[in-house]
Amino acid sequence: MQIDYLQRTQDLDNLITVIHNLSQMKTGSTFAINGRWGCGKTFLLNLLEEKLKANCEDPSEESRYFIVRYDCWKNNFYTEPIIPMLSSVIEALDLESSNVTDGILNAIKETSSEYIGALLKNTIGFNPINIVDNLDKHIQKQQEATFAFDNIFALKKALNNVRGSLEALAENKTILFIVDELDRCLPEYSIRVLENIHHIFSGIDNFITLLAIDRDELTQVIKTAYGTDIDTSAYLKKIIDFYVQLDFGKPASDYLDKYADFFSHFFGFDTSINWCNSAVPTLMAFLDIRTQEKIWKKAELIHNMITNKALDCSCLVYELVVLIQDYCTSLHSAQAAAGFQNILNGLLEDYSKDIMETYYSGKAYYELADHPAARIIWYQEGWELLQNPPASQPKNPSVRIQHICPYADSIKDEDELMQKFTQLSRIIE
Repeated sequence: MQIDYLQRTQDLDNLITVIHNLSQMKTGSTFAINGRWGCGKTFLLNLLEEKLKANCEDPSEESRYFIVRYDCWKNNFYTEPIIPMLSSVIEALDLESSNVTDGILNAIKETSSEYIGALLKNTIGFNPINIVDNLDKHIQKQQEATFAFDNIFALKKALNNVRGSLEALAENKTILFIVDELDRCLPEYSIRVLENIHHIFSGIDNFITLLAIDRDELTQVIKTAYGTDIDTSAYLKKIIDFYVQLDFGKPASDYLDKYADFFSHFFGFDTSINWCNSAVPTLMAFLDIRTQEKIWKKAELIHNMITNKALDCSCLVYELVVLIQDYCTSLHSAQAAAGFQNILNGLLEDYSKDIMETYYSGKAYYELADHPAARIIWYQEGWELLQNPPASQPKNPSVRIQHICPYADSIKDEDELMQKFTQLSRIIE
């Protein structure tokens, strides 16, 4: 069972409710999970598949599903997506019912050509030889006897047999065809996947197609393929009936367990640790999960480059703050930068105050208590002073308001390490 670090329980329940209701209606439908790239659509689909398969094993469960999963990204090396798509269906049917599979394979043997033979032979994890011992020989003999056979007609006949088997299965079970990673593929391939799904599976009752997409990206894909003048909304309406929106989620209470090894490099009093445990998920909440993972990985890399000593937990939060600020800068989005700054100010506001006249950046500190937030402000101002020293002061980040930081000397080493971390973060992108 996968661990849900983004509190997707409600999203999962909503998705299952939609599918259950479509199943009860027993009509064909195509809908999409719409979310930004990296927001965790694949993870949610994994949870969905686990939950539905668990329900299917329960004899008392009225809604039973036949699930087919198709990963576009893993199969985009095929020139024509119809090959791996049909292979995914046939493989799933084999796992579900040998009777259904035998029917399809018999039909394929009767109508097969080199095109259909490649379909079966190139499917990873599915060996039709185990089902029909001499399938290759049969195909070879048929190719020799009918080398002028019309491949398109053969494919059409095979497709009709696949549809017929699915329609027979759908009389007893709801078929859920899950299509993932569509927005990672090349534009031309993505379009062919969408259109093939529509042409092959539309009109089958009790057949649900679930797409995982980024609608904004997909809109650009359609414009790339058909020109900027195309009505993308009208185009998508022909294929997708409705959308279920997915945001970035919210880090769960056990979020830091995911990064426990790195977190073990830091220490602090209980109050400090508790503050950090709440501050880190707050800082990460507006980022997609893939960006979060990259930031954690980069933080660990740079941290290991500057020291092998255990540091105060304030350093962990500061390192993440630096990398998130770098990420916001890379987006060239004033809105993203301002949004993160508001989040950060909310975490630090109890430990800083604006004053009208100071010699560095317009901030001063309350007496620096032994608290991570206060230390983070100290590290930040030290870096800013190093980069932009006042004309009347030397370029030395230790020249700050020492009298309101009575133990500045005791955190001097960590202050210097955080300056090194910040410098390296600008070099390692």
